[in-house]
Amino acid sequence: MSKPSALWFSDSGTAFHGDEPYYFDNATLPWTGLVESQWTVIRDELQAFIAGQRDQLQPYVDGAMVSRPNRWRTWGLMFWTLKSPRHCAPFPRSWAILKDVPGLLAASFNLLEEQTTIKPHFGNTNAIFRCHLGLSIPAPAPQCAFRVGDEVRSWEEGKLLVFCDAHQHTAWNNARQDRYVLVMDVMRPEYAHRKLYVASRVLASIYLEPAYRKVKALRTWFGGERARSVVFRLLHIYYAARLRLHALRPL
Repeated sequence: MSKPSALWFSDSGTAFHGDEPYYFDNATLPWTGLVESQWTVIRDELQAFIAGQRDQLQPYVDGAMVSRPNRWRTWGLMFWTLKSPRHCAPFPRSWAILKDVPGLLAASFNLLEEQTTIKPHFGNTNAIFRCHLGLSIPAPAPQCAFRVGDEVRSWEEGKLLVFCDAHQHTAWNNARQDRYVLVMDVMRPEYAHRKLYVASRVLASIYLEPAYRKVKALRTWFGGERARSVVFRLLHIYYAARLRLHALRPL
């Protein structure tokens, strides 16, 4: 077995240079078959939800990443090991499937509306498998497609695309109908022993900027680079403690 790449995080300020493939081979990941075999259960629960509550889907937090504002929207079930009971409640059968995926860190439903592009970007870390399960795909590539690095692929209904989130990636839907996928983050086995560290560090990175926007005292007293690094470490410690407590609750 080849030695895994060093752990990489986007907050390191360095570009990702690992040798992970753009896409992973589903045949090497037994849990992909479990999810794909029951994809219609997940699709049907989503269809029932959006039939009456589509407006509850939440715009992606960084609106600048989308070509058309508020046209990329999500409904999160789990976020870096933090399960949302309220968001899971409308999807009991889907959650019963997903909770058995070994190493599951996150899961959400993802809407990309017609004539919308998600701009090229990089993920938070190379420690995960990022997965897209096609639920409603209006057209194949190149009209509606996903690109990691320089490799473009089509989503397929009932099939998982598993890729390395640390590589640059982008998505677009130039069809005349909306595209829906289930997004999952699964811990790669070689980093499983650092699950708490990875999840808490990513959460600290995600919430650092919002904290500075909301709390004037942080901008006033901790605006310098060194001070920001202290705030980041404190956030990391906070989320590590929160995740330890959360892990005591049953899924």
